Amino acid sequence: MTDRNERLRADFYDMLSIRNRPYLSWTATKGDLPCAEEYLLDIRLRSYALSADHGRYTVGVTHGCTVKVTLWDSYPETAPYIKMLSLPPVFHPCWYSKGVYCPPRKWRADCSLKDYILEMLRTLRYDPELIESDAPANYKALDWYLKHRDDTALFPSDTTELSENSPQTAEAFGKSALCFDEIVDSWGIK
Repeated sequence: MTDRNERLRADFYDMLSIRNRPYLSWTATKGDLPCAEEYLLDIRLRSYALSADHGRYTVGVTHGCTVKVTLWDSYPETAPYIKMLSLPPVFHPCWYSKGVYCPPRKWRADCSLKDYILEMLRTLRYDPELIESDAPANYKALDWYLKHRDDTALFPSDTTELSENSPQTAEAFGKSALCFDEIVDSWGIK
């Protein structure tokens, strides 16, 4: 087994601790389990998105989104690529307007995928520690946040605890996930 496959395998088992939580469920959509190379995340957190109404853009509430996480061949040397599939994409300083995630901290190869995902989820909640103000991906979202950041009704956008499964529950998820011989790719083709 290669080092990359060992890392993919470790990440898969680590990700089981955040599978089927109130705030997140996910499916591996590419790779040979447990060496998953792509995940489809169904996120259930309150955040904000732009909506168009009669030619005007307004910031509105969104209660969830779907995100694809891709682990390129160069992973873990390069960061996971995270793209929001839901429209409209989240309106946040750490997210480009086309829905690509721009992490507030530099990627480190020793960071686990689970921890990276949890940090991404914290951005969706507008965690003030993770608001990128020096080089934001979305300047308009940063301006909006800076104008409203003292409004306790807006921030954080969601207070759901990002808790983890027990080791026994994660192990059970792992056993059930490995019972399938095939994996469905992100386009739904077997």
